Amino acid sequence: MNIYEKLKRALREKVEKHNLSRQNISVQCKALSAKEAIGTPDHDDYPIIKGKEIMVEAVFKGKKGQAFTDEFENKNYLVEDLLNIELNSNRKRATFISGLNAIFRYLNLCNKTVHCKDTEPKECANNLIKTIGVTNNVLIVGYQPRFLETLALKYNVRAVDLDEDNIGTDAFGIIIEPAEITPEAIKWCDLIFATGSTVVNGTIPYFLNQKKPVLFYGVTISATAKILDLKTYCHCGH
Repeated sequence: MNIYEKLKRALREKVEKHNLSRQNISVQCKALSAKEAIGTPDHDDYPIIKGKEIMVEAVFKGKKGQAFTDEFENKNYLVEDLLNIELNSNRKRATFISGLNAIFRYLNLCNKTVHCKDTEPKECANNLIKTIGVTNNVLIVGYQPRFLETLALKYNVRAVDLDEDNIGTDAFGIIIEPAEITPEAIKWCDLIFATGSTVVNGTIPYFLNQKKPVLFYGVTISATAKILDLKTYCHCGH
């Protein structure tokens, strides 16, 4: 059974247990503006501000679930539709993951499903070193500028990203590398610090089968981490 089948099965079990499928409740998905998603932080180098990412938000009975993606749809889904959605694109996976986060949040099965705003991203980064603790080589998967800036001050760091505009650029003294070098970088590192949006772009299975410790960050991974028992970091999520 692949990861998405596991997530669907977990959602179906909760929907049946709590009789949610018998109610005419929709999961309302929409894309947020950068300001709606992260407010007005002190820096303007975040991918969502630069237009490289979109935050999708699902609302289920007043509870919100979010997911970062590069593709989105503005659409309402019934719970039954969400269970049967074909997860064959980033767009569909973003809808499903944000809806999963919203429903699990409603059921009090996970928390921190809404992104932090304004000065909180910096606060989150400042707390990161304390969480990671003593180690040497850290691989960060996905360009998150405050995390990269903080990690580069303390550890030997390599960073990989899917955005071609980032690849080859120097960020805080670290050259952003392409995803193709990930296997070699994993051999090099002591810790993989990976964006939770890997569950949306479809690359997460690769990071679930490594002997190195993996720490996923961000709100996107919230319900998935609960279902798969993954370690996460999201200090200032709501």
